[in-house]
Amino acid sequence: MGSGPWPFFLLALGLSWLFWVPLAVLQVNVWGWPAVAFGALGLFGPALAETLLLARRSDPALWRDYRSRLFDPRRIRAPVWAVIALGFPLINAAALALYVSGGGSWPAFETARQLWAEPWRLLPYAAFMLLFGPLPEELGWRGYALDRLQRYRSALASSLILGAVWGLWHLPLFFLPGTYQHDRLGFLSAGFWSFLFGTLTASVLFTWIYNRANRSTLAAVLFHFSINFSGELFDLPQGAQLYRTALVALWTVAVVAFEGPRTLRGGAAWARFFGRGAFAPDLSFVLLSPLRRLVLPPERLAERLHLNEDARVLELGPGPGYFSVAVARRLPRGRLELLDLQPQMLERARRRLARAGLESRAGFTVGAADAPLPWGDGSFDVAFLVAVLGELNDPLACLREVRRVLKPGGLLSITEQPGDPDFVPAERVRELAARAGFAPCESYGSGRNFTLNFRSPA
Repeated sequence: MGSGPWPFFLLALGLSWLFWVPLAVLQVNVWGWPAVAFGALGLFGPALAETLLLARRSDPALWRDYRSRLFDPRRIRAPVWAVIALGFPLINAAALALYVSGGGSWPAFETARQLWAEPWRLLPYAAFMLLFGPLPEELGWRGYALDRLQRYRSALASSLILGAVWGLWHLPLFFLPGTYQHDRLGFLSAGFWSFLFGTLTASVLFTWIYNRANRSTLAAVLFHFSINFSGELFDLPQGAQLYRTALVALWTVAVVAFEGPRTLRGGAAWARFFGRGAFAPDLSFVLLSPLRRLVLPPERLAERLHLNEDARVLELGPGPGYFSVAVARRLPRGRLELLDLQPQMLERARRRLARAGLESRAGFTVGAADAPLPWGDGSFDVAFLVAVLGELNDPLACLREVRRVLKPGGLLSITEQPGDPDFVPAERVRELAARAGFAPCESYGSGRNFTLNFRSPA
């Protein structure tokens, strides 16, 4: 498959900047002659870099794969075609609607009006936009570099690296009169930072499209064309562009969450996000979202546990440790034991506690919460579970084991939260706790967001 991505990155930036930097230094308008020729040649830097690197290879299989990825539309399935054709037009329409509903003015739609008045110009205009932007860029970015990045990194990490280089590649254009970056955005302006952020989020979407389309360079070219062409037609004002940046960011987060950061094409991740059972480690960042504080801040849960400074506490199913830090902070002379079925989750929780300087107060055990627990009778003062009970094959066995390892009079705290596909209603929690021998003592919250506390028999 050729060399790694870094020689390509250096060559692509070097070739493009070779043509752009002198124009920027001289401050000549890119649309004058011969500046326009230099500006156009700079756009072909990624394609030229790819061509030079591939020309060294004589592997027929490599070239067959290259041609197939660029010319074979059968790689692209119907849902991907729909995203290519409608994704950014709908994003632009939604951003404009939000902008206008907030008091903004409608844009002039000059390009759209001109093409409507002279429809014969549509095809050459589209061909121009395809040739000077999407085609030469994507031959390099996705057609060459992305595969080489994904060989040793996750799809998400590869996307962010490529997006950062892609943004850096545009840098001279912010100093070149006549370009969109110079005339409409400006260096170090809000638009400048929004543009660079947009290259990161869009790069994730490009990888998603590319991977979903069976590594189709053609899909990346057409997606890039759809972004540029719909952007010209909508001609969004600056305020609407900020809405578009936010909407694209939300779209990107959804893609990462539902498809999984490792491949950005894992339909199984979507199923595990909404399905029953243990939460996928690949999606653990969702469990650490600051938005969870709107449901239940970790500090409030810690208050509900009535912890003494020397208490021994058992947390079953901590995931990446969202609540663990707040609990460990209240145990300067105590100890928090975390038990989780997934070693990856425990490792994330360990790193989270370590960053807070609390790792020495915690222990980490891999195991099932509904199997015999590896601690002796009466080992803990408090045990708690948050959105875990419904994930277990045998929740009653879990609660009986918790009763065994709790001291007489020890506290069991069970919290259930909205949005959890394994949600257990309060009545069912009370029934299971009673069957395990616990007595109810306190309740907090209501509906689908509650904490129920119980005491083991004295």
